[in-house]
This record gives sequence, structure tokens and C-alpha cells, in this order.
Amino acid sequence: MGLKIREFMFGLPGPRIFSYKWGETEYGATYIPFGGYVRFAGTESELQMEEDEEDRDTPPERKYDSLPKWKKSLVMIAGPVMNLLFPILLVSLLLAVQGQQFFQPVIGEVVKGSAAQEVGIKIGDRIISANGDDIETWTDLTEHLRESPGKEVRLTIERGNETLTLTPKLGVKDGRGFLGVSPSEDEKPIIKREPVHLALYKGTLLTYDMTKFLVVTLYHVITQDSGQLTESSRGPVGIIDETARIAEQDFWQFIGVLAFLSINLGVLNLLPIPPLDGGRLAILGVEGIIRRPINKKLVFGINAAGMALLLTLMFYLIVMDVGRIFTRTVGNGGG
Repeated sequence: MGLKIREFMFGLPGPRIFSYKWGETEYGATYIPFGGYVRFAGTESELQMEEDEEDRDTPPERKYDSLPKWKKSLVMIAGPVMNLLFPILLVSLLLAVQGQQFFQPVIGEVVKGSAAQEVGIKIGDRIISANGDDIETWTDLTEHLRESPGKEVRLTIERGNETLTLTPKLGVKDGRGFLGVSPSEDEKPIIKREPVHLALYKGTLLTYDMTKFLVVTLYHVITQDSGQLTESSRGPVGIIDETARIAEQDFWQFIGVLAFLSINLGVLNLLPIPPLDGGRLAILGVEGIIRRPINKKLVFGINAAGMALLLTLMFYLIVMDVGRIFTRTVGNGGG
């Protein structure tokens, strides 16, 4: 777009771990290591009305304020979009390098009165095929069974040195096929690593599912149980504390948490609350409808009110975070 980029930072705005200037842009990282931000010329701070000296010396064509609305919209939506694309890479990396753990298709429990008990399936039986399709993991089995509610399924089973063929008629549970068995947790799990192209495909699907889950949950909480929003939410202190504990235990679990945090940032940043990107997009939308810019002082007031709301919520969450950490520490006898 030709914009002058003044700052490019990893982490949310706050005290900096380090920074350095290269060309006209200052790069660095802050102490709140989630997401990031870009500051470009031509956007007044939420706490000041006038441009500073550096912005005044910047040519108009390199300022955000000089862009047409469609370009401003692209700039504003770029951050949340990157927050939603980044998890695809993280989840794909998990699937390709770490892989997924699956239960083996070995019976650990048989429900009384179920289709499995009726045909004589026993604990320790290994399912090797269903209707001629190979079964490698427990997930393969459940996906196959769910597609056949109320139908007969031909199962090939290994029992010791024997190979048996049983044909149970599945029950129906929540509209899906139900055999009435659970996996054995005593068997060593199967680890499946995906080739890069499949990892990217599945990583995209999983990221979409997580994003959809978050949006639906957020909508439910806001519209039906707003109290749960503050009770279950975590502020920066809680997020850093929890993430650090996970990172100490398992690097790959930390990568998964980082992906989910990035999705959270992407979705929350699209909420129509100034000065979030979603709020700025909403203001651009209103300006597009009324076909003129909104009064600068009014925009300043809206952004200041939104900032005050966010800071108040952040302060509340930080107090709650510290309280939880203190309670946990005291409860564990300190240390």
C-alpha cells in the first residue's frame, strides 16, 4: 500500500524486551508475547488528537488517513486474518512432526445389553476391518460405525490366534450408529504423522473447527451467560502463567496452546469494539454508509471510550489472575 511503517512488534503493546531500528521501521518484541502489532503513519493515537512530528514530516500518500476506504479495510483486516492463518501453520506442524495419538482398535469395555454384547464381542478383541474396510485406529472404527445407525456391520475380529467374523446390528444414539464398546487404555497408542500436503489440509480443517467452536461459544456466552465471560476468561498474567507451565511440561502442547491463543486473538480482534480492528472496520462501514468521514473528535471519543472499557476489563482480569495464582500457590504450600 506504500504506507510508512513506524513500528513492527511481536507481542501486544507494552514494555519492550528489545527493539532496533532498520530503515524507517522499529522492530522488536514486548513482554506480552501473544500476537503482535504494526504502527503506521497517519493514525492518531487513542490518547492524542494531533499528529507527532514524525507523522507531520511524512508525505500524505504514505499515511493511512490518505488511503481510500477499501484499502483502509484491507489494512485493518490483515491483522486478524494473519491471526487465523498462523494457527494453520502451527497445527500443520504438529500433525507432520509430532503426529496425532490414537487408541488402538482393541476392546476395553463392552456395554451390557448392547449390540456388541449380543453378538459376543469380548474385552481384548481387536477389530481389524469393518464391512471390508481396514481399521487401523479406534477413530477409524467409530467413524465407520457412526455412518450406519440401525444397520448390520460385518466386523472382522482377532481374538488370540483366532480370526472371527461377527455381524452386529447397530443401535442408534444421537442419530448415529452405536455398537456399545470402549477402547482399551492399556494398549500403547498409535502415533500417525501426516505427509506435508495432508498436514496442511487437515491443519486448515482443524483450525476452521476451532474458530467455529470459539465463535459459537463466544456468541452463547455473550447472549445467554455473560457472567461466565469474566469468570472463565484469563488476562495477560493468567495466560502467561498457564502457557509457561504448559511449555515446561510439553513443547508440542505449548504449540497447540499458541495456535488456540492466536485464533482467540483473531476472533476477538474482529469484535466491533474500538480501538480493536473490528471497531475500526465498523467505523469505516458507517462512513461508507453516510458517505462522509465521521467527525475526528467523535472518533477520538469513541476510541477513548473503547480503550477505557478494554483497560477496565484487562485490569479486572489481571486481579482475578493474581488471585487464582495466589490461591493455587497457598493451596500447594508455597514454592
